[in-house]
Order: sequence, then structure tokens, then C-alpha cells
Amino acid sequence: MSFAWSKASEAAGIDVDFEAYFREIGRPFSSILRRLGIADPDHVVESTFRVASMERLDLLSFYPKVRRVLVQLSSEDFMLGIVTSKDKLRTNAIIAMLPVEFDCVRSPNDSFRGKPAPDHLLMAMAQANVDPSETLYVGDMDADYEAATRAGVDYAHASWGYGEEPEGDCWLLRDMGDLVQTDQVAQTEGNKGGE
Repeated sequence: MSFAWSKASEAAGIDVDFEAYFREIGRPFSSILRRLGIADPDHVVESTFRVASMERLDLLSFYPKVRRVLVQLSSEDFMLGIVTSKDKLRTNAIIAMLPVEFDCVRSPNDSFRGKPAPDHLLMAMAQANVDPSETLYVGDMDADYEAATRAGVDYAHASWGYGEEPEGDCWLLRDMGDLVQTDQVAQTEGNKGGE
């Protein structure tokens, strides 16, 4: 992200440091630019960022246990979905590196609001034919927590991710393995409510 932001800033002649951009991740790129006060009518910033990001996908690595846990959940007939603020091209390129198929994938488009609005999460549940009471959304940013809350679904905070633990009601995951270790899930449920 740092590399891509540097390239985009250079191409558009903007002077907003990476830390300011990074504080906003989890939202659609266009929303981040608006929040940073950056006009991008010709989409120079966004298109440069996307191209530079794709050039560096070879540096991508997944957090520990991600592949194993996804395979286990899939083999146990859990439905898996993705709701992301990353554009569709990069999302699909990253999904292609994973050993499972997802039941639904939602990324920003012009028809629905991006996170923290609940639109894509609600659409993902509709596509998967599941209710909010049957859904757990795992995220790591304030926008994820807000989207889950507004969609009426339980939220699990990935403590290994980028954002701080929200102050509201959530499950705190220490790593991906907590999703499949029943004793860990029980312990996490005991911590629900910020206790």
C-alpha cells in the first residue's frame, strides 16, 4: 500500500502522507480520497494506485493460519463470503491465491454504498441466502465494525490486522485459529461486551 500510495501521490502531484491514507483504509478508495480532501476527477490517483498495487501483488502474504482455517471451514460446509473495499480486479487476483471458493464476493460499485454502510454486507447475506443471525463478519477496521453493527450481524475483530479493537460488542480473535477452536470461541464469547 505504501508503494502504491507513493506512486499515486507522485502521479497526481498531491502531498498527503501515507499515514493519513492508512488511517482511512477499510473504506472505498473514493471515500478515502473525499475524507482526505483530494479531488480526483480524472481518477489519476485511483487508477495509479490500483496499477501500482497490482504490480506488487507478488509481495503479498497471508496471515498465519488463514489458508488452513478457510479450508477447514469450507470442508465443514460453512458458507464463506468476502465484503471488501478493495476493487474487483485486485480482489479477484488475491482470491485466486486462496485454496477455497467463496459463496459471495462483494466489492465497491456505483449501485451500493461502501463500508461503513451495511449495503454490501446485506447484499452478501441475500446472495448467500442467510440471515444476519446466522452471520459472523470478521474485520479489522472501524468501518468493518460499523458495517456489521448496522447490518445486525455479530462482529469478530481480527486483532492481528490494522485497526484498534472497537469499544463496542465484539469477539476478539487472537489469530485465525480462534474461528475453528471451540474452546477458543467459547473463551471469546465469554469476552463479548468488552469484559
